[in-house]
Amino acid sequence: MKINRNTIIKDLIEFHPETLAVFKKYNLVIAGGVRGPNEPIAFFAKAHEVDYDTLVKELNEAIEKGGGEHIEIPKLEEDKIYEKFAKTAIILTLTAGVTFGAIILSYIAMKANFNSIYYALIQAHGHAQLYGWVGLFIMGFALYIVPRVKNTPLQNKGLVNTCYGLIVTSILLRAIIQPLPFHAIRFLLLVSGILEILSICLFIFIILKTIFSSKEKIAVFDKFFKMGIIWFIIAACIDLGMVIYLYAHSSYEIPRSIFSPYVHLYLFGFVCMFIFAVNIRTVYAFLDIKPVREEAVNSTFWILNISIPIYFIAHIFADKSVLALRCSQIIVFPMAFAIFAFIYGLRVFERSTKELHDVIMDRSYAKTIRTAYIWLIVSTIILLVIPFLGHGTHVQKLFHGSLNHALTVGFITMIIIGYASKMVPTFKGIDMHSLKLSNITFVLLNIGCFIRVFSQILVGISEGKSVFYVAVGTSGWFELAALGIFGYNLWKTMDTTIQESKPSLPKKLTKVTKDTKVFDIVDQHPETLQIFLDFGFAQMANPVMRNTMGRVASIEMATKMHNVDLDKFLDALNNKIAEKK
Repeated sequence: MKINRNTIIKDLIEFHPETLAVFKKYNLVIAGGVRGPNEPIAFFAKAHEVDYDTLVKELNEAIEKGGGEHIEIPKLEEDKIYEKFAKTAIILTLTAGVTFGAIILSYIAMKANFNSIYYALIQAHGHAQLYGWVGLFIMGFALYIVPRVKNTPLQNKGLVNTCYGLIVTSILLRAIIQPLPFHAIRFLLLVSGILEILSICLFIFIILKTIFSSKEKIAVFDKFFKMGIIWFIIAACIDLGMVIYLYAHSSYEIPRSIFSPYVHLYLFGFVCMFIFAVNIRTVYAFLDIKPVREEAVNSTFWILNISIPIYFIAHIFADKSVLALRCSQIIVFPMAFAIFAFIYGLRVFERSTKELHDVIMDRSYAKTIRTAYIWLIVSTIILLVIPFLGHGTHVQKLFHGSLNHALTVGFITMIIIGYASKMVPTFKGIDMHSLKLSNITFVLLNIGCFIRVFSQILVGISEGKSVFYVAVGTSGWFELAALGIFGYNLWKTMDTTIQESKPSLPKKLTKVTKDTKVFDIVDQHPETLQIFLDFGFAQMANPVMRNTMGRVASIEMATKMHNVDLDKFLDALNNKIAEKK
């Protein structure tokens, strides 16, 4: 098997198992399924910061040294450590999370009043989303990704199941018990808080021990991971304090003056730090752009981490102190600057370097990642507007709700979906179950988020016009549909059974379909080459391109890249083949 930039790592290992030692040297093979990732070598070399030419040279040397002898591939166990976290997150968001949220929004629309809902229900729903949807996804992905970016095995892996059991139990107890008016079982709130702390401490112990066991040099993203861990435990301690308050005061609602800044501490501290860390390490390869501007992202790190505690404390005391109020209003400006500096440093909206322009692979996730950062910009603009709306006014509260939604759904959920759609297929060594469903998810989620964010703002500006309340009520159902489709698509991908048989030679083509490889068509039916040229595939005249890109590109993929009508092209190819008969 001749190696080129589009050679799939999984296929190369299956054809030439002697190359496994080279991939293991560069820690590449453990990033995919039991046979390695289903991605082109050129892409993976860039993603793992390995020199492509050096890698190919070593692979060819390994193949030559193998001498064609039969070598058994070592039995590698697929790492599924993230799956239970991801699947549970999907279940929780489709029940206590987005489903319950959609019902709440519909009720608000019917009453035309955002204060019509029992606030304990909103807080229970919020906790299920923060820890059940976002928290579980980040924890599961971190347990898989951190060992790979640090090139070291996951430490104390046996504690993961305990960590998972504790956090899921705590989430369920909190979501169920907080709004219930049964004093006899209120002690379970304390149990939920204790279990949450224990779980997060176990998670932090596993992650930190893994990071410190690595012999890799310290990179710019490392401090984001470490600071995210610190904010995670701080948020958990604050949450335990809020639970103790609920129990001690026989209360069902956490004071809004504490709960609201706590949510922002959790999102900007723990969640954003972890997302930023992963993005710094991977986005330049995923989007084929230049490496990050380290000075800009370092500025973000320091400014944001200094601002977060000031923001939290100032908002708690804003109702009691003029100084705290002014501080809460001013601190949003350095926070906004830090976020804009990070986006600039990440280069997420810059043009491609074209280093991977000849690499054929699914890049549908790219629009999701970029759109997530558009929503982060929207969130930041709303954050800057809020101080000018009058402290404690109804309009300010509505803008505040829009900010939370743009941040949690627009940015965080969009990033989760984009990265899951890219990385889970990589983890499995397969393709995403359905690209079409991924595109539907993208459209529906953006529609729902757009309606919710801007209709809630318009409710405040218009002084409560009913048409905007109706829009608010519909938004949750778009998001529910989007996350339901995403959950199904991701679940099917995770449950796909990996085929371990060696690739067989292509059968004689009698009919071309959308899945037929370009190389196979021209190789078996040379007369079809003219059809490709007639439809604008000028590069097909180059035999090297036919032998490289043509081996991995299907007809469907090729027509999408060149904006050619699929059905017309298939008819032309099949008619040409029929003429030969």
